[in-house]
Amino acid sequence: MKHKGVTFGLNLLLLLQGVFLWWCKNHPEWIEAYYARGYYPHHYELQKWFFKALPFSLGDVLYGLVIILVFRALYLGLKKRPFRIVSGFFSLTAGLSLLSLIFHLSWGLNYYRIPLHQQLNYETKYDEESLSHTLQALIEVSNQFQIRLTENDTVPVSIPYTKDQILAMITKEFRFESEFQYLQPHAKNALWSIPLSYMGYAGYLNPFTLESQVNKGLPELSYITTTAHEMAHQLGIAAENEANFIAFYVTINHSNPFIQFAGYTFALRYTYSELFKANPEKAKTMIKKLHPGIFKNFSTLSDYWKKYENPFEPYLKKGYDSYLKANGQAQGIQSYNEMVALVIAYHKKAPFLLQP
Repeated sequence: MKHKGVTFGLNLLLLLQGVFLWWCKNHPEWIEAYYARGYYPHHYELQKWFFKALPFSLGDVLYGLVIILVFRALYLGLKKRPFRIVSGFFSLTAGLSLLSLIFHLSWGLNYYRIPLHQQLNYETKYDEESLSHTLQALIEVSNQFQIRLTENDTVPVSIPYTKDQILAMITKEFRFESEFQYLQPHAKNALWSIPLSYMGYAGYLNPFTLESQVNKGLPELSYITTTAHEMAHQLGIAAENEANFIAFYVTINHSNPFIQFAGYTFALRYTYSELFKANPEKAKTMIKKLHPGIFKNFSTLSDYWKKYENPFEPYLKKGYDSYLKANGQAQGIQSYNEMVALVIAYHKKAPFLLQP
């Protein structure tokens, strides 16, 4: 009887959470003031105190245990007795209610913050001319870095650091002009890097332990920007386009030229993709100016993901797409590309500087 009361209470809580999240969606200023800038930084520091010192990702271990327990429960349920459909359904929704509550209190309410472009006073509408101008600048500065780092325009840039060194370098200089200057992000190599690769994921933030996981199998250039992206999530930036932009901002303003090169070429790929959608011929003409060595870097990344292509990946991506849409990102996975609007706005205010 007590169990039924708890189940009923959690199901009622699920309905109340739905109403509360609808209210949050319409009151981002409240979320910004009281959750994102008030509660969340203290919650993050507490989580960091518990989990940063661990040499492995506790979140990865917990996910592995959950998967094992779910399969065990299914096996025992099918073996002992048929499922009671109604009671089983309400028990499931009660469990989802509890997970939803923990998720939103721990990190998920960051999805309802005031958008970053409003906080930075960025205009995110742009035309083809602005897009082309930004792509041209990214090509020029990327070419200059490539020559500086290789002394030969046909040679790909090779990052001379280990993955652990890259983590430390980005952590040390993670700077973004925001209210979170005093927070120190951190990231770890994922325990399940190979499964992540087959799923098509470069990294993720565990919203329950606030540990940022990076796929350690990634080519170094992608590893650099993924690390900065996941650190941005860790500091309360939930939207994917905003985390992408902060990854770009942090890396191009880093003191190390290899990390700067990773940031500029990261934005270049997204900007080229957007121009190609609008004007394929113009995009193809402009990209011909990119040095052959940089194309080789891009091919390395493409070849990496091709190794892990499998029939299940599209379905996993579809699931993540639905997750993003359910949390207010209307474009789903395509929202990653929306970082281009922020890059263009940033370039207008602070043009990319070619190196002397």
